[in-house]
Amino acid sequence: MNLKWSQFVFQVKPKDKKDKIIFRSTLTGATIRMRSKLKRIIDSFLEEEDDDESKYPKKIRDYVNSLTKLGILIPRDTDEKKNYLSLFNDIRNNDSTFGIYLVTTTDCQLRCPYCYEQNINQKQFLNIAMADKIILWCQKYIERNKQCKKLRVILYGGEPLLNKRIIKYILPQLHQTAQRNNLLFDTQIVTNGVLLNPQMALFLARHNLDRIQITIDGPPKIHDKRRIGKNGKGTFDRIFQNILNISSMGIIKKISIRINFDKNNISAIHELLDILALHKLQDKVDLSFGIITLTSCSEPKRKYKKNYIDLYGFSDSENAEKYLWLCKEAKERGFTIPKEFMLGPWCSTRAIHSVVIEPNGSLLKCFSGVGRKEFIFGDINSKFTCNDPRFSDFAYLKECLQKECPYLPICGGGCRFEAFIHQGNIQKPYCQFNLIDKINKGLTRLNYDKK
Repeated sequence: MNLKWSQFVFQVKPKDKKDKIIFRSTLTGATIRMRSKLKRIIDSFLEEEDDDESKYPKKIRDYVNSLTKLGILIPRDTDEKKNYLSLFNDIRNNDSTFGIYLVTTTDCQLRCPYCYEQNINQKQFLNIAMADKIILWCQKYIERNKQCKKLRVILYGGEPLLNKRIIKYILPQLHQTAQRNNLLFDTQIVTNGVLLNPQMALFLARHNLDRIQITIDGPPKIHDKRRIGKNGKGTFDRIFQNILNISSMGIIKKISIRINFDKNNISAIHELLDILALHKLQDKVDLSFGIITLTSCSEPKRKYKKNYIDLYGFSDSENAEKYLWLCKEAKERGFTIPKEFMLGPWCSTRAIHSVVIEPNGSLLKCFSGVGRKEFIFGDINSKFTCNDPRFSDFAYLKECLQKECPYLPICGGGCRFEAFIHQGNIQKPYCQFNLIDKINKGLTRLNYDKK
C-alpha cells in the first residue's frame, strides 16, 4: 500500500495490558488505542506491494482511512521533514500577536535558593521616562507591522508588582495604543503572588487579564523555607489567600499554579495538592510541575559552579519519574493534568513579534536571559524590531529531523536558554530525548490508559 506510519507518532503499551497499544501523534495531537492483533493486520496491509485493498475487510479499510485522517498514517511518498519545516515556518510567519514581556523591575522581595535570576543586577526599576519611550516604541512597531492583530503585555520581573506604580501608569496607555490601532489587547502576569491582592487583580482585569502564573512549592512548612521573604518571613499564607480571593472573583477562568520540585520538597508536594483539593480548586487552577535546571555557568568551557542544582536537583531519569508521580497524584485528586510535556517549541524566542523589554530599555528575545548582557540584541532607542538573528536561525531543526525524532513538534530542538547554558551556543540543538520520551509516554498512559 502507499501508506506508512508517521515519524511523529510514538507508541505506548499500557501497563498490564499486553494486547493493547496506544498511538499518539505529536504533530496533530491525535491519540488512538488498538489491540496488538489489529496493529499486525495494519502492518500487513501497509506492506502489500499492490493496491488491491479488497482482500481486507471493509472495517479494516475504513479504520486505515480514519488513521490517515488523523495523521497517524500518511502517504508513503510524503516528505515529512520538508512538510514539518514548512508548517513550522507557516505557524511562525502567520503569528499576528505582538507580545511584550515587560520587565517592570529586576528586584524581588523573595530569596528563593534556586532562582534563575541570581547574580544579576536586581536594582533596576522601570521609571516613567522610560515607560513613555516604551509606549512610543510600541506605537512605531505597530505602525511598521500592520500584520499584528493583537497586543499582549506580559508583566514580568524580578517581581513585577514591586513596581505597581509604573504598571498602573503604563498598562492603560498600552491598552489605549492597541485600541487606537484596532488591535485586540490582553494582559498576563508572572508573579510570586505576594502582592497580587484583589484590588490589583481588579485593575489588571480592566485591562483584559488573560493569565496569572503564581508559584507555590509545597504546604506551608515547606514553601515557607523555600520561597522566603528577604525579611525572613514565610509567604504561603498571604499567597494562598490571594489565590482564594481572586479565584472567587470570577475575573479569570483559571489561575496557573507552578510547583517547582527537587529533593528538598518532592516528598511533601502531595500535601499541597490536598490543600488545593480541600478548597475545591480543581476547576479554578491549572497545575504545572517545574523541573529545576542549571541557570548559570562559570566558564564557557561548560564547567559549572557548585550550586543548588548540584546539591538538590534530580537526574533526567529521576525528574521524569517524579514529574509523572506528581501528575498521578494530581489526577487522583481531580485536577486536570497535561496531555503532553513540551519543551517550548513556541516560546518567545521563536515568535517573530515577541520581545522582552528590560527596565533600561534593553531588548531581548528570551525572558530567561533577563539581566544577562549576552542576550541583549539592542534597545528601544536604536532598534524598532523584535528580531535577534541568533534566534531566527533554525538550522538545528534539520539535525533533529535527520534523527527522525517523534517529539520534534513538542520539543522544537530544545530550549534555547538551556542550549546556551549547557553548550555555550543558542544555535545548537539541545536534546533531552530520554526525559521527554519517558514523560510523554507516562502522560499518555495516565490520560488514555482506560481501566
